[in-house]
Amino acid sequence: MENTTPSTLIRVSISKLVHSPLNVRKKQSTGISELAALIASQGLIHNLVVTEPVKKSKKTGKYEVVAGGRRLAALNLLVTDGRLPKDHPVECRVVGQEEALELSLTENSGREAMHPADLVMAYRNLTDAGLSPDEIAPRFGVSPLTVKRYLKLTHVSPVIFKLYAEDEMNFEQISALALTEDHELQERIWNSTPEWQRNGSTFRRLITGTEIDIQRSPLAKFVGLEKYEAAGGLLRRDLFGKEDEGYIQDAELLESLALEKLNQAVEAIKGEGHAWTQCHTTFDHADRAEFVRARTIRREPTAEEQAAMDTLDAEMEAIDAEFEGYDEEADEDGETYAAIEKKHDAIQGKITALNESLEELNAADLAIAGVIVTVDHAGELRIERGLIRKEDVKKLPKAQGAETGLGGSSQSEATKPVHSEKLTRMLTAHRSAAIQAQIMNRPEIALAALVHRLALQVFSNGYVSNRIVQVNIEQTSLKQDAENIGQSRAAKVIEEKRMYWTARIEAAGQGGKTLFGWLLEQDLADLHDLLAFCTAVSINTVSGREHAPSDDVAVIMAALNLDMADWWEPTADTYLSHVGKDRIIGMVSDAVSPQIAQTLTKLKKGELVKAAEEHLSGLRWLPDNLKAKVSLDQQ
Repeated sequence: MENTTPSTLIRVSISKLVHSPLNVRKKQSTGISELAALIASQGLIHNLVVTEPVKKSKKTGKYEVVAGGRRLAALNLLVTDGRLPKDHPVECRVVGQEEALELSLTENSGREAMHPADLVMAYRNLTDAGLSPDEIAPRFGVSPLTVKRYLKLTHVSPVIFKLYAEDEMNFEQISALALTEDHELQERIWNSTPEWQRNGSTFRRLITGTEIDIQRSPLAKFVGLEKYEAAGGLLRRDLFGKEDEGYIQDAELLESLALEKLNQAVEAIKGEGHAWTQCHTTFDHADRAEFVRARTIRREPTAEEQAAMDTLDAEMEAIDAEFEGYDEEADEDGETYAAIEKKHDAIQGKITALNESLEELNAADLAIAGVIVTVDHAGELRIERGLIRKEDVKKLPKAQGAETGLGGSSQSEATKPVHSEKLTRMLTAHRSAAIQAQIMNRPEIALAALVHRLALQVFSNGYVSNRIVQVNIEQTSLKQDAENIGQSRAAKVIEEKRMYWTARIEAAGQGGKTLFGWLLEQDLADLHDLLAFCTAVSINTVSGREHAPSDDVAVIMAALNLDMADWWEPTADTYLSHVGKDRIIGMVSDAVSPQIAQTLTKLKKGELVKAAEEHLSGLRWLPDNLKAKVSLDQQ
């Protein structure tokens, strides 16, 4: 080694190799463990490029790596793990100092990472050679699941795979299409989906439209996947998703397992004296409308209960005094206020619970009242007691002293809602976005809405837990009720205005001015515009109850001259996929013609949705809860 010359190939032990300051790659390398696995499996395919440092005219005995820094890091990792000895020889090319920098730059420039499609085929060739994912994974320093995920892409149509290999399709799109192994379906979905809608979520919805999403299904959470699979249930797993993602394919089995578990809960409450019990795997607002609540009579509290109530009332008065004496300036982090609020909520909860305990069912109602055992939205057991079937209400005599009478209850006269609670919330979320988008350009109406809020706080006789003389604006998040809200016209208009004001306010801050100081310099038109926007994004009309807009919502819609047909239309995503076939056919009959509707009656749900979407496009059809039926003249 003493007589090495530039470009000599020699073998150097790992312990004598160090990183060179001449190596142009300064950023910390990634993927070292994977590279180490490759070197352990295949050996070092490419030699390192090194220089021999000289200090005080003497060689140091070390060799500095100017090209191959990641390989050196991987070799050192193998030594640390005990998979290679420190004196393991590595082939190196020795170069002079003058060309070291140029060679380092050359090696790290102009390189192109392997296309994932090439990696897929490489894994495929190895499996064809008889290797399992468990055998392939350690050779490349990846997990067996990673290998399985890439191999999943070999099941897509050759036409689809070619599009991916030629970069006409991205990884999210092909991985979603890989959920099904039906090549014809993959190609049909790709070709029939508009380019702007070609995304993973759309493809997954089209493929799994008749299946049950594990993460969104309360029944799946209630039953548990282990029990479902143990009973022979099939799951469609998304290998490219998280471990807890997938789709249940046997809805009937899931339903029967849920009913079995609900019946076990019924056994536990049989001794409570209910006239009847029913199990429902779902029990939404529409189902609830078929029952009325049993009447209650408030009994007199015992001496002990009255003493507890007096104590709680005294504690609440003390907390009210704390709110009144609250010093915001002395509470910079808000912890004091939060502590007061927490105490208030705890005491209020105790007061509510004590009051509820004084309510007893009317004896006559108790004789026919029953209980529904069901599953709530979170997948937890829910027990609804004190329910009376509508047809049984006529059996009841009028009760004396009942606090909640049945005879005059609007609930007893309720009709079954057209929409589910979930769909109602999604529709009203779109309504909220449209009101926001329109009111932000009407500062006079925004001002009226804001003053209305202030007046309620100032002139209300009820308790309002706000901080002294403050107005709190909370930006409304509509996405939790309508996942597709971001694609709506209203959301895009709102975001455009948000970006405009964000840029102006940030520019003011960069100029060294406080926000308040800057606002004082603005003209009234700008202040009105900003007021309108800030008020707009706080508006929330979302409701899970099936009804036309409330009077307040209808008034503001009328003031804005808001026509929801300008902002919303019934598509598969926004409406049609969420209602039944009869509802869709009725819509087409009313909006298009009975004759056209008749031609759709024998279509499957997916085909019906697509056909109805085409027929209804541009007709400005709206469900009742998106229509404003109150005019300003009526107020």
